[in-house]
Amino acid sequence: MRIRIWLATGLAALALSACEDGPRNGGEYGASTGGFAVMDEDQAIGRAMAPSPSPPPPPSIDAAAPESIERLIAYRYDYRFETPAAATADLVASHQGACTEAGADQCQIVSANIHDDGRGAVSANVQLRASPAWVESFRGGLEAELETAGGRIQNQSQSADDLTSAIYDMEARLEAKRVLRTRLIALLERENASVEELVQVERELANVQGEIEGAEAQIRVMRGRVSMSTLALYYASRVEAVSPGAFDPLISALTNVFRELATGLANVITFAAGFAPWLLIIVPLFWLLSRWLRSLLRARREAKATKTE
Repeated sequence: MRIRIWLATGLAALALSACEDGPRNGGEYGASTGGFAVMDEDQAIGRAMAPSPSPPPPPSIDAAAPESIERLIAYRYDYRFETPAAATADLVASHQGACTEAGADQCQIVSANIHDDGRGAVSANVQLRASPAWVESFRGGLEAELETAGGRIQNQSQSADDLTSAIYDMEARLEAKRVLRTRLIALLERENASVEELVQVERELANVQGEIEGAEAQIRVMRGRVSMSTLALYYASRVEAVSPGAFDPLISALTNVFRELATGLANVITFAAGFAPWLLIIVPLFWLLSRWLRSLLRARREAKATKTE
């Protein structure tokens, strides 16, 4: 009987303890009966012996790695061709026509000129701005085209200008200026602002707007350099052995000889023309001096003759 009373008392105390702790722990124990959380001996022992949950694994480095940055590079290609004089003009026209046919979105002619000295020497240069795809296609067939025309690539070079840092930095500054412009516009809309404050805000807003437009223009120019590569073509004709230009050194030497002779004769004539007026004074003086010397010599001879007698 005492054992039953002790068990009943223990169960009542256990139920009361579960009733008090249940609301505080938010239903921590596994079973609930009639609004009271009840945990038997096996559950208590299992909970005490269960290992503590391990912390979640740290995020992998690959998952936190930033996205790769797009490289913004402007390319320039320079070519120097040696071509026959008769084929130079046709090559220039062919390259300009290929650029025009591609369209302005693929290729643009920046400048072009050709010079013919009339003695067999022809030179030209063409500067293009084209998309990378068009440039690669043009370069792929360039050597074969020159061989067909009887010319060759004398020199070629390629250069790259990395504009990534400059463009991203300018875009970040532009975004900051746009935020500042928004704040300045908000200041203009205040109802309790004084006239002096409004004037200062409007002046600052005008300065910021000018800086924004300038930065946008620079970004457009730099991104245009990235999207369109520069292609510079220089043409120089070969001097053929039978062409008039082959005798240019000899003709130049003979021309220089006659030029020097003509220059010397011109100097003599110039000196004579400048000295002629002085003859009107020098000739009479020389005549008077010669007469005085002759009279002086005659007087000395007479004096010697008188002494001898």
